[in-house]
This record gives sequence, structure tokens and C-alpha cells, in this order.
Amino acid sequence: MQLSKSKNSWKNILWTFAWKLLKNSKFSIIQYCCILFFFKKTMKNKLTVVFPTRPNIQNIKWLLWSLDQQTFQDFKVIGIIDSKLTQKEFDELKKESLDWLKNIQDRVYFISNVNSDFVPQKWVSYVRNYGIKLADTEFLNLFDDDEILKPDYLEKSFEIYGRIKSSPNPFLEKEGEHSPLFFKEGNKGWFKEFVLVPKLMFRQTWKIQNEWFDYYNFWTSRPHQFHFKWEKFAQIQMYSWNSLFWPTKIFQEVLFDERFDFVYEDLEFTYRIHKAGYPIFISSELEIFHMERDKTLLEDARIGSEFQCHRKARHRMRFVRKNATIIQKIQFYLLWFWAQPLRLISKIIRLAPKKDRKTLIWALICGTRDWMKN
Repeated sequence: MQLSKSKNSWKNILWTFAWKLLKNSKFSIIQYCCILFFFKKTMKNKLTVVFPTRPNIQNIKWLLWSLDQQTFQDFKVIGIIDSKLTQKEFDELKKESLDWLKNIQDRVYFISNVNSDFVPQKWVSYVRNYGIKLADTEFLNLFDDDEILKPDYLEKSFEIYGRIKSSPNPFLEKEGEHSPLFFKEGNKGWFKEFVLVPKLMFRQTWKIQNEWFDYYNFWTSRPHQFHFKWEKFAQIQMYSWNSLFWPTKIFQEVLFDERFDFVYEDLEFTYRIHKAGYPIFISSELEIFHMERDKTLLEDARIGSEFQCHRKARHRMRFVRKNATIIQKIQFYLLWFWAQPLRLISKIIRLAPKKDRKTLIWALICGTRDWMKN
């Protein structure tokens, strides 16, 4: 699917002018091709921002407002509407989301069942992949709709990316020191490409949400949290959120596994990025405000609703089955195959209302049992 450009875009005006100039001038074929190539390059943005949404109009406005204020403006935005809409609802959503924007109004494209073959409500991995496949720029930044960026966020992302690519030792204060970050197991020469992720700040505060993991512990069947302190950069293996920045071709090479429809999809995706040899770096200079809704006690305890509980148990087993080595599988089945369900059952008994306990425990058991299904 091609994204049509606005007739009022300054790039389209430039393109039209160049075409008329070429038509009425006498250039050689080589000169003609050179000029055409130059103007074609100017038509293409450098970055695509992709975000899925249910849609939540207030969240969309917050995200688009923060993108509208960016000091770096060479990007376009693709919003994937994961909800079945009528033409009228789609038009109203676009009008309410775009009319008040000043800088990016003609570079925001909404995709839904109305204007594409997109199938809504097939869960988040499918939605993200659909947006990733539409990107035709050199770089891609994947966000959620409940995030707000600082005005220099995108500019800093490119500045940091360039700094790492051009420096032999970007992690070190003193030149010539050896950095183990470059040679961690699983990285097959990080200079080919890497992923940048930010610090997540809880709402508009300075409280850091720890969503980084430096390895997956197959003994306990849990990712091990990485505690980011005062480093400029740090390397991790897994990241439980969006806000990933890297070249589009790598996104399109890896993609999300759509069998992980809910819970674990981002952990599994970033773990495969790591295993493919692309290091994941946190930068302390990149910060995003995460405007998430209030969570229940069960959600904070990583249990959630009946559906979430089932999916978490099922995808935990699927993750191990897909990504673990034989030794790691032995570790998993020896200890935590049974231990983690028992641990979660104890949380359900302690935190869930009495009327919901039986349902949640059964969802947990069914999810563990269903892991054999693809």
C-alpha cells in the first residue's frame, strides 16, 4: 500500500517546479538524471514514526503534539487504528487529531479498515508489523500512543546514533580503554547496526520505569532486570516496551512474531534482535514520558485479567520452546516449569477478590497447558 502525499506539501511544490523547469530546458540525459535523482531524494523523509492505537483520541493528541514540536522535522507519521471504523468515524478521527497541528499535518497518515486491507483487532504484533511494512524511509521509530517526547528527542536520537557509528569507543570517557560492551556473547560485530532505546519516565515525573533486562534466566523463567544508574550508555538483551529506533530494513527483517499476540511480544521481539547480533543500547540522554493509565493490583503483580493471565502463562512456555537451547530447556523444566505457576497462584490468592480466584487460577493452568499449540 502506498501512502499518498498531500497536495499542499512543500516537497510536492518543489517537485512540480523542478519538473516544469526540466520540461522547458535543454539538458543532457546525464544532467537530467542527476537533477531527477536529487529531487527524488528530497521527496523522501529520513524517518518514519509508527504507532498503534485503539484509538484513544487524547493519547493520539498528546503524541502528535509532541511530534509537532520536534526540532527535527524530516519524518512522517503512520498511525495504525486497531478498531473497526465507519468512513464517518474515520474522517472525524482524522479531523480531530490533525486540524490543530502546525508542522506535521500533511505528514500524518492514519491506516484503518476504511482505507486499507488492514484487519483490526488481530492483536498488537500484527498491528505493529503492518506499520513496519509500510515504512519506506531509512530509519524507523516505533512508539505507543501513550507516550510524550521532549522537543529534541528525534534530533538527539540521530545525533547519538551518529556518535556511536563514528566513534571507535563511544561508551568510554578515556580513549583506548577496552569496553566489554562491544564483545558480549551473541553480538556478531555490533558495528553493522544497533538499536537505541530511551529511559521511560512515569508520566511527567522523573521516576524511571524499569523495563530493561540484561538477560533471560531460564532457571527461573524470568528476564533479569537491569538497573540503570548514571551511565551514558548501557547494553541490554530485552526491552519490554516500544520506543525502538534503528534502520527500517532491520525492523522489516526481524518483525514481531504474530503468535505472541498479547504479553511477551516485545520481550520476544527484542530477544530475537539480540540473538540476531544487533546490540540494544539504552541512552540516558533519551527520555520519554509514559502516560500510562492507572493499573490494578493484579496488573502490577504481572497477573492482570483472566485473558492476560492465560496469555502470560501460554507465551512464557512458547518463548522457552522457541528461543531456549537444549541446556536452557533442561534448566527450565527441572525447576521453574512448576515453580512459577505456584508463585503466581500464591499472588492470586493474596491479591484477587475471592470470586475471581478460581477463574484466574484456571486461566493460569490452561495457559501453561496450551503451550504446545502454535
